[in-house]
Formats: sequence, structure tokens, C-alpha cells
Amino acid sequence: PYLLSYFLQTLYGMADLLIIGQFDGVAGTTAVSIGSQVMHMVTVMLVGLAMGVTVGIGRAVGAHDDRGAGAVIGNAVMLFLAVSVAMAAVLTALVQPILSMMSTPAEAVPGAAPYLTICFIGIPFITAYNIISSVFRGLGDSKSPMYFIAVACAANIALDILFIGPMALGPVGAALGTTLSQTLSVIVLSLIHI
Repeated sequence: PYLLSYFLQTLYGMADLLIIGQFDGVAGTTAVSIGSQVMHMVTVMLVGLAMGVTVGIGRAVGAHDDRGAGAVIGNAVMLFLAVSVAMAAVLTALVQPILSMMSTPAEAVPGAAPYLTICFIGIPFITAYNIISSVFRGLGDSKSPMYFIAVACAANIALDILFIGPMALGPVGAALGTTLSQTLSVIVLSLIHI
């Protein structure tokens, strides 16, 4: 389930590219491609850091140390909340330098900048999903996060089609679809399991 969950998370960028390629031109596709690469790097870092939470909780649960597991969960939530908000603020402020470092073609910058800005603002939701998933995995439930990322992936595809197709929002629509679907997964996961 963990491997499938991670694979589904990577489908976000692929779905954005596939759908924008059907409805938009080269500049929009390039903008989403570059933005997806940056967001994939951010997601990989968050998944890696969240894995430490899973290990800490798993060790405490295995030792029947409920207080220790609670402490790991509490510390992780507070740490990742602060890190995600700071990361979102810093990365949002650095959108233009990031696009320069990525050698973004001039015609793709008008689409890539709002794509990254919207996705960076959504970093707290990406982080929240990964922390909640890590908690469940540490407690021995690796299937629930997989189900919810699958729902989010389906929502992302539907929202991308709506925002990029009929609404013709281009890269902005792709970013909105991605961010809103991740927000949905966090809300549903929280409401059902917490």
C-alpha cells in the first residue's frame, strides 16, 4: 500500500501534464511540466521527512509505549505545521528565482509562475496529508492513506478536466485542481479517521 500511495502521489503531475496537453498549447504544457518537477521535489522531501515519523511511532507502538507514540505524533504535528507554513512562505516569495534556476523559457513563465504560487500555497495540505498518513502507517494502517490518495487522485483528474477544459484556466487550472484535491484528501482523511 505504501508504494502504491507514493505512486499515486506522483500521478498528480502526470495527470496535470496529460490533461493540459489536450487543452492548451506548448507554453502551458511547458509551464506545468516545470512546475510539476519542482513540486515533485518538494513532495519527495516531505515524504522522506514524514517517513521518520512513521518509524518513531512504529517503534513506540512496538514497545507498547503509548505516551511515547503520542509524543512523537504531537511533536511531528507541531514541527511539520511550522515547517510547512515557513516553506510555503519562502517558496512563494522565491517563485521567480526558482523559474530562473530551472531555465524556464520566457513563453512559459506567465503560466509557470501562478502554477507554482498556487501549489506552494498548498504545501501545508501536502504536508498534512503526509503526516496523517505517517501516523496511520506507524500505527499499522497503511491502507487508509492509499485509499484517500486514490480519491484525491480521481478528484485531481476531474478538477483538472473541469478547470483546464471548459473553464480554460490553463496552468492555473492545473494548480487549482492539484491543490484542491490534496486539500480534499486531508479533510476527508481527518473527518473519517480522526
